[in-house]
This record gives sequence, C-alpha cells and structure tokens, in this order.
Amino acid sequence: MSETITPPEENLTNKEIIVKEPLPNSTAVLVIGILSIIFCWCLGFIGLIMGVIGLILGTKSKKLYREEPGRYSVSSYKNLNAGYICALIGTILSGLYVLILVISIIFGLAIGTSLIPFIPWDNIFNNF
Repeated sequence: MSETITPPEENLTNKEIIVKEPLPNSTAVLVIGILSIIFCWCLGFIGLIMGVIGLILGTKSKKLYREEPGRYSVSSYKNLNAGYICALIGTILSGLYVLILVISIIFGLAIGTSLIPFIPWDNIFNNF
C-alpha cells in the first residue's frame, strides 16, 4: 500500500502526485522483531540481542516519525510499530529464559545437583 497525495482540484493541469517515503529501518525492525521471538529459546542470548537491536532501531525511527509525520507513509509506521512490539515481546521472553537458566544453574550448584542426571542419556545414545 503506497501513500499518495493528489493535489487539490484547481491544479488539475499539473497532475502531480506526491509519494511519501517509508520510514528508515521499518522493515528491518519488523524482521528483527519476528526473529527475536523465534530465537528466544536458543539459549536466550540470540533472541535477547536481536530484540535489543530491534528496540534501538525502532526507537530511532519513531523519533524520526514524531519530528516529521507528514514526510513518511502510514503503512511503514504501522510496520515499525508491529516490529517494535515483536522486538519487545522477544526481549521479554529471552530475558525470562536467561533468568530461569541462571537461577537453575545457581540452584543446581547450591544443592549439588543439576538436571543432567535426570536426562535419560543411555536411551539417547543407545539409539545411534
């Protein structure tokens, strides 16, 4: 969907069409935000890094839109908002995963056990 502005009816001889430009990084923020949700379970760090990058790029682009809203298209602003929300969700999920991972490691070290003995390693390796 492209944003176009047609001039008023009195300027029908020129037939100028003004096309608004997309926000910088709006598509990149959307892609990075979606990927941060997808990769939030890969040790948490990949999703966390991607989410933070998406939030930083999204914040900069939102600032540009607030300074000159008439310059940029509405559809790119909607893409930017969707990507920003996805990056926020990915960052929160990744942060929770890292927090749970750190707590389980600390708890395992504190009581001298971990989850490793509960994994059926014999069954896993005997299948190969």
